[in-house]
Amino acid sequence: MRHNILFPTDFSPAAHHAFQYALLLADKLDTALDLMSVYHLPVGDTSRVAPHQVDSLLREKRAVVMQHLGELAEEAPSNRIGQLRADYGLFVYQEIIDVAGRGGHQLIVMGTKGERSPVQQMMGSVTTHTLMNAPCPVIAVPQSAPVRPISHIAYATDFEPKDEKAVANLTELAARLKAKVHFVHVDREVDAAKTEAYKMVDQYPLPFSDFTVVAHPNPAEGINAFIAERDIDALSLFVPNRRLLERLFHRSFTKQMAFHTKVPLLVFRG
Repeated sequence: MRHNILFPTDFSPAAHHAFQYALLLADKLDTALDLMSVYHLPVGDTSRVAPHQVDSLLREKRAVVMQHLGELAEEAPSNRIGQLRADYGLFVYQEIIDVAGRGGHQLIVMGTKGERSPVQQMMGSVTTHTLMNAPCPVIAVPQSAPVRPISHIAYATDFEPKDEKAVANLTELAARLKAKVHFVHVDREVDAAKTEAYKMVDQYPLPFSDFTVVAHPNPAEGINAFIAERDIDALSLFVPNRRLLERLFHRSFTKQMAFHTKVPLLVFRG
């Protein structure tokens, strides 16, 4: 029996859009969505009331969140909705990660508002923190992404041997979705990109049926051009557990794609 999909929401328009996408995925994968929302009391609220009143405020807040979750659940067929949970926490992404770990969820699906200011990009977001630390694959759905079945998935690779587990999981997921996987590599060196990349292909231990080298000085722009040209429905990335410097590079690139890609972003961690 496969575990459910975890869908965290803050009830924003971006989250509601992602909910429609998550329902489509749940139907394709024949599973249900566990809905969760994380709540807390603003510092200003707690400073204006007596300590013994805080518990009462928290109970009221939880009741409101559970009501909103119930209203959201009513928009879906009953067989596609699993558990509803309102969790208290100051760090939203950590609560999501903990729930996914305890619940053994197969996927987390959540919304992202897309492009942010430079300060917001530097600080990150709930979505990107979840992408980087979740115990299962995460699909981040941009608010501008069309809600449609996944037929074509692009997998961005640097020919890492550690891709093996991510590719195996992606291949299994793609088979369940009846989707085709397209391997794509972006080389910053425009002149000799294809020659060098195809040499690397010979040493790549994983099979693929569709492979493309994109020569572009900016990896994120190169990937987005490939997505537009091939009418890709979702982009998949692998974020390995590496040394700090290498890990920071991958986190930076993944954040770029999370903020700027116009299709859902599926991230596997090593």
